[in-house]
Amino acid sequence: MSFSSLLILLAVLVIIPLAWYAWSLTRKVQAMEEEQEREEAEAAMQLRKHQEELISDIRFVSRSVLQQQCDITEGVLRLEYLLKGLDPDVWDMDELASVRAHHNATRAMPILDEYKALTPKQQFKIDKERLTLEHDNRLSIERDLKWLSRYSFPQVTLIQ
Repeated sequence: MSFSSLLILLAVLVIIPLAWYAWSLTRKVQAMEEEQEREEAEAAMQLRKHQEELISDIRFVSRSVLQQQCDITEGVLRLEYLLKGLDPDVWDMDELASVRAHHNATRAMPILDEYKALTPKQQFKIDKERLTLEHDNRLSIERDLKWLSRYSFPQVTLIQ
């Protein structure tokens, strides 16, 4: 066997395992990329589901306030939380100015355990203030909530 044949045989013996190793690494990379794509698709699906739930909850709370099944103040507090979780820019839109104003006027009022810890006289004072605000703001808040219950949230791109 000639020296050149020996070199060719040696080269083949080196190249074949290297080629197999390169092929196996390529397959691993492809498998990892496919897994990453699956995970990204699953994450997008979960985000879309979460966004759809938030929109459904926003519309539900809006309709509940409009149908007087929920106090205005409670609805406004819930809507602020839901809207900021979905699309914070919507909360700042001019169409929700009355809702924001009511929220700003009532957000510091005690609720739950803080409210229960108040004396009856303090509770009465807070309730009177809250009910007065709700009465004074009812029409403008209802207008805002009618708009919100029909709003399509175009900036929330995954739901489109």
